[in-house]
Parts: sequence; structure tokens; C-alpha cells
Amino acid sequence: MFALETVTPTPGKMEARKEVRMHRADEERIRAAAAATGLQEADFIRQAALLRAQEVEQRMSLSILPIEAFEAFKAAVDAPGKKVPGLARAAKATKDLLKDAG
Repeated sequence: MFALETVTPTPGKMEARKEVRMHRADEERIRAAAAATGLQEADFIRQAALLRAQEVEQRMSLSILPIEAFEAFKAAVDAPGKKVPGLARAAKATKDLLKDAG
């Protein structure tokens, strides 16, 4: 058995269904990998997809900047704001434009 990185699946009844088309060679690789890890193919595929989703979610919540760029960004965020007259007028003029859109 291989040590697996796992993700806790969502509890409850599984109601959603996905179909995946793939090359036979990919199917054979997945079947062999699932067997090697002791998982059913569907569980192996679901865990792989959940791990990838978790990785994408983590990357979306991170920002990696060089330290100098981060310090400049932090200084800009912490600096007092400046009123831009044209932008302030535009914001006021369109304040209720999307009121019922949400």
C-alpha cells in the first residue's frame, strides 16, 4: 500500500453524478493506481479531483509577492485614501443602478 494524501469527503448522500471520457491508456493507469492504493476507481478519482480542487482553492487564496513588492503593496493599502472627484461623482451617479440586480 502507498501512503495517500487524502481529503475528507463531504458527508451525506452522494447525489451528483459526473461522467468522464478518457483514453483507454489513462483508464488503465487509473485502474492500476486505484488497485495499488486499495481504493475503488470511483473513490480514487473522487479523491484525486478533491485534492486538485483543494490545491486550486489554496492557490486562489494566496498571493506570492517578492518581499519588496509586498511591502510596497502593504504601504499602499495602509496609506490614507485620496478622493478622486470624477470617480466620486461617477460612484454617486450610479449608486442605485444595480440595486435590484443581486
